Amino acid sequence: MAMTKRLNKQFSNEFINIEEMIPENHFLRVIEKHFDWNFVYDEVEKLYSKFGRKSIDPVVLIKIHILKFLFNEDSLRKTYESLQYNILYRWFIGYELCENVPDHSTYFQNYRRKFCKLEKDLLNTVFDKVKELLIEWNCLDMTAVYIDSTHTKAYANKKKNHKEVINVEIKKYQKELDLEIALKGLHDQDLSEEEYFEEVENIIKCNEEVNTDEVVGQKEIIVSDTDKDAGMLYKSDKEKMFGYNTSVICDNNNYILIVDTNGSNVHDSVSFYDSFDNLINNYDISEIKYFVGDAAYLTPHISKTIIDLDMIPGMPYTRKGYKKDYFKKYEFTYDEYNDIYICPNEKDLIPTGRIDKNGYIIYKADEKDCSNCPFKEKCTKGKYKQVLRHVWEEYKEMVNDYRHHEDVKEIYRQRPQHIERVFADGKTKYGLRKTYFRGKERVHRELTLLYACMNLKKFALHHYA
Repeated sequence: MAMTKRLNKQFSNEFINIEEMIPENHFLRVIEKHFDWNFVYDEVEKLYSKFGRKSIDPVVLIKIHILKFLFNEDSLRKTYESLQYNILYRWFIGYELCENVPDHSTYFQNYRRKFCKLEKDLLNTVFDKVKELLIEWNCLDMTAVYIDSTHTKAYANKKKNHKEVINVEIKKYQKELDLEIALKGLHDQDLSEEEYFEEVENIIKCNEEVNTDEVVGQKEIIVSDTDKDAGMLYKSDKEKMFGYNTSVICDNNNYILIVDTNGSNVHDSVSFYDSFDNLINNYDISEIKYFVGDAAYLTPHISKTIIDLDMIPGMPYTRKGYKKDYFKKYEFTYDEYNDIYICPNEKDLIPTGRIDKNGYIIYKADEKDCSNCPFKEKCTKGKYKQVLRHVWEEYKEMVNDYRHHEDVKEIYRQRPQHIERVFADGKTKYGLRKTYFRGKERVHRELTLLYACMNLKKFALHHYA
């Protein structure tokens, strides 16, 4: 075959139909066919006047923002530049080849002057509408749901920071914990049945009057000079950065159900409660059989929260807090009937009767037993051994028991294919690694739309297939 060499570019006028140029099996066609954009008009109608110069179609502005995530553009500015020559983009927003596209500043001005005045953020509404589409087409499989969090790098210089002292608020479940501690204390008192129930009523009444906004202390944190809501993330001893921690719950088909955003200095066990409350309030949790998380969520109260709602928790074993070459807590047998621990040397650890403010009961061994014990070097460096047991320890023990069930083992083995796959796709295909916005509210809006686009694209690809 002879080689062809085209010396000069030759162009001619042609009649082009953009509709014919877009492949029939493209996922954007599925989105256009099944996703109704009219809700945008309903949401923003009150922000526009019935008179005056015609505005840019608000649906077009939202679609351009969605294109940014669907095709992993670096920024909205770059997306608007791509509209100049990208035929696929023009087809999606309904613009002809020779039609002037909006400028990137138009979107930001509309958000600053109009969209931010809505009672509910427009980008969060997009996420909710995508969720309704998934429910309508029976896309969700909530037999098992998976929770985890990932970090997104903040738009802040890690070297520009200062230290601040902030208030530490009471735990969200502190009232419930205080009630449990008070009720546990009644068992040690010699009361008649009538006196017991009277005390219980008084305790419950006092507990209801407790202020849940109480401040319990202060701590010092590192705060960014440019983005005060971002938290300092220590990736290693040498590497650190400001970032945001996104807590996500997904279903068995990798559709994102819940998105919650906090600074990177907020632990997963703290951010769990807002995410879990959103799950309960927005979905039918009776469909959920398994609730799967990593070791960060293995706390007594989280275990209790999940089990009390008839879900089976799937969580791993953790060695956190154990010293190397020392006995583990599970090697001390708990005798529930006598309420004592039995050590590997078959000696008893007796409860002291005190419960600290965090809900832990101290079980103490006899000093004489420890001094003559052949296993003391593997047990404790002190004069006697102490074991702590939480007032909700039995729920944590139930989680550890579920861990050995074959069905829970199988569900937990699938965790990397679900929640971790969601984060991997988000970082490689949708720009989840970093944000160019500042402030928790603005970052949350962007990340919520990012996950909405992931759901929408997944729906389109699966639906066409």
